[in-house]
Amino acid sequence: MQKLVNTHGIIGVADLTTELGVTEMTIRRDLKELEEEGLIQRIHGGAKLPKNLSKKELSHSEKQEINTSEKIYIAKQIASLIESDDTIFLGPGTTIEMVYDYLQVTPMRVVTNSIHVFNKFNQSNMYDLILIGGSYRERTGAFVGSIANQALSKLRVRKAFIGVNGINHNNLFTSNEEEGTTQSIIMDNAQETYIVADYSKIAKEDFFGFYDLDKTTAIITDENLTTVQKQVLEQYTRVIN
Repeated sequence: MQKLVNTHGIIGVADLTTELGVTEMTIRRDLKELEEEGLIQRIHGGAKLPKNLSKKELSHSEKQEINTSEKIYIAKQIASLIESDDTIFLGPGTTIEMVYDYLQVTPMRVVTNSIHVFNKFNQSNMYDLILIGGSYRERTGAFVGSIANQALSKLRVRKAFIGVNGINHNNLFTSNEEEGTTQSIIMDNAQETYIVADYSKIAKEDFFGFYDLDKTTAIITDENLTTVQKQVLEQYTRVIN
């Protein structure tokens, strides 16, 4: 159980019962014991890391295996917000990569600094596709740094969809300062900015805080968001779930 909390950062009781094949009563009892040992922190409906901090940045392949159903749900929500003739920016992230599978509109211009997003959209000739270059981060498949930043500073997009590693009150977090800086530039140059985060990213921090939630249009998340978590987020922006 502790390993699952360490891997996800935050996880619900329902997910733990499914993963471990035991009763909810057993899960809650074990969570209580782990909290008493200082290994986890119990929250409403689940548990999270005690220091509210990710232990490591997961690789692209590791992220693909986590919360798949939630990511599909969010990707469909994103696709529903995109209209014909939009110019959009799609940032790095395994959830955002899935948007291609659910889009039903053309024509459209897609700008991205993610090689994985680019590879998905490059399967079709229906989109005007622009890949922003720069220094390549193999761990996430993102192009970052001064070259990417200079290119993005000159662009204007209608909608930007940005993934994060954590959201805590008004702060958005990622694992790498270069990725955060690059994303903040296009967020400033977008008419509408949408934060993409499944429930496991809520009430969680990471290494680099790169943007304020109240400067965004909305956060797109999934149905596992608790009522309390939604109320907290709605103090800063609109919640779509």
